[in-house]
Amino acid sequence: MSNPNSQTPQLPLWHELPNFSLHLDQVIDITNTYVEPIVGERLTKTMMHNYFKSGVLVSPQGKLYGQIQLAGAIIVDLLKKIFTLSEISAGLKIMLKDTSPQTAYDTFVNIFNEQASRESLSSKALTNLDIETATPIIQMEYAAVESILFWLDSRKILYDNIDAEV
Repeated sequence: MSNPNSQTPQLPLWHELPNFSLHLDQVIDITNTYVEPIVGERLTKTMMHNYFKSGVLVSPQGKLYGQIQLAGAIIVDLLKKIFTLSEISAGLKIMLKDTSPQTAYDTFVNIFNEQASRESLSSKALTNLDIETATPIIQMEYAAVESILFWLDSRKILYDNIDAEV
């Protein structure tokens, strides 16, 4: 069994997301390009429809999707491994209370990319963010990213040990 987490995961910033209307299949494909290598599972149409129906993600206008749906799909697809959809929905609402979707998404991605690139998850040093003086919302985003990365680290250790046993 090969380790699905052998490369450092990185997520795209808002300005790196397509800035034109997409069909649902394209949103799913782009999301899977970034998230599937991290979590090991594919996002499906049914999942996306459930996210829209439950209000976790902003529904599109008509059948075309934009950056807000794509960014939301990336975050939700990552977080659903460790949080319930109602917890994710509540967290997203808090994140968006005083900031734009672009700023909230970029903050999450910047924390994720920086923390994912660290050599060791035991180190708490951030180079671009002082977590001690950060707002409670930024601290929540940081804790969510850390949860994902600790889950990934545990999974890597598991796969490394499974590979060693074979």
